[in-house]
Amino acid sequence: MSPFQANRWLPVWVLALLDALSILCGGLTAAWIRFLPEFLSQELAVLISHPGFIAYAIGAQLALATTFDLYRPQVWRGRDELLVRMAALVVALPVALTMGVYLVPGWQFGRGLLVLTLTTALTLQTIGRLGWLAWGSSPPERQAVLVGDGPIVTSLLVELQHRPWAPFRIGRHISALALEEEPEKVQTLLSKADLLIIATLSNSEATEKIAALNFRGTAVIDAAGAYTELTGRVPVQQVDSRWFIATGDFSNLASSPFHHLQRAMDVVVAVGLLVMSSPIILLASLIVRMTGGRPVFFRQTRLGRFRAEFTLLKLRTMAVTAEPNGPEFADHQDQRILPFAAFLRRWRIDELPQLVNVLKGEMSLVGPRPERPEITEDLEDQIPFFGYRYSVRPGLTGWAQVNHPYCSDLDDHRIKLEYDLYSLRHHGPMLYLLVLVRTMGALVFSPGR
Repeated sequence: MSPFQANRWLPVWVLALLDALSILCGGLTAAWIRFLPEFLSQELAVLISHPGFIAYAIGAQLALATTFDLYRPQVWRGRDELLVRMAALVVALPVALTMGVYLVPGWQFGRGLLVLTLTTALTLQTIGRLGWLAWGSSPPERQAVLVGDGPIVTSLLVELQHRPWAPFRIGRHISALALEEEPEKVQTLLSKADLLIIATLSNSEATEKIAALNFRGTAVIDAAGAYTELTGRVPVQQVDSRWFIATGDFSNLASSPFHHLQRAMDVVVAVGLLVMSSPIILLASLIVRMTGGRPVFFRQTRLGRFRAEFTLLKLRTMAVTAEPNGPEFADHQDQRILPFAAFLRRWRIDELPQLVNVLKGEMSLVGPRPERPEITEDLEDQIPFFGYRYSVRPGLTGWAQVNHPYCSDLDDHRIKLEYDLYSLRHHGPMLYLLVLVRTMGALVFSPGR
């Protein structure tokens, strides 16, 4: 476990507890207003006799708040964006609870009771988050000592400046030169540290002393690992192949038993999504046919797991002659996009036919996006470790897609690879489910092109 894992999860637990309590408080307040004090105990007994509904309401709240990133204060860029995310929750949560009430016969609660409950709960949640934004975003108590120099130090310090709720702060920076010139003084400082972040070590003696501190209870983490935990990205320009070996997190990736569980979940979810989205796909196909002619579907060779080629299926959203001179990245307001197709790309409707690729086992619901072979050759020449992403099936969505917008240049591809490598490091059911939940939020706040 990361030495600052608890600090990172603190806002999640606090805000999730706030949401659960607000739902319960909203129900109590609604019952008191709706039925007056003399009938309150009777109505409360009715509500308590439906623990399934209470669990469903709290579960829907937690899932939707996760979808709209309401448990990650670090992504709120101020009050206005927080209110926009809360507005999305205000729309989605009543729909989810109303569906539950009308689909489950035993959950027959009045509309007035639901309206009062949601009004009270969502008001409390908004006030709580505005309060967190105003008073809860101060740096945590834990202070780290950063040892060494190099580009990774600069990158780490820059990221910390933009993250007021980072799980650690740099209390002192000791350069490699100071480690050489004043070893005894530095050793005294290091022995008092709560967390050591190591960028570079210049000699074996210093390495041995820091290793001894680690065995005595001082948390020690390399700078690249600290950057990864802070950003959700592996800094490919500041690590080498030895780092991937030393972490030990990638050695069992190819043979992980989660691949089998993931395949089962892919099939179940893809079948459900394909059934529900078939009317949307049919309507979108008609739009493409009327505005752009044939073919309606676009087929393209992509690279799958272990570089196996497969034919990816999409709704065609560009003119047939869109790439006369070879592959080109799409630009904002690209003139090659067909009429009305911008809407399909905005909501990723053109990607829905790839559910067929998921059912065929060529793709997963969650994973790195599949790339074209001709583009991959150039990217592997210019971005280190790009080929590592082929150790898992490519995905319809993924950790990179929910954290970074559409790729339009080489730097975007590097950043997305860094997210992909993080997802490989944490390959498992928790990240799989988290990505699925956050995909809807990404559609609203980070639309496709």
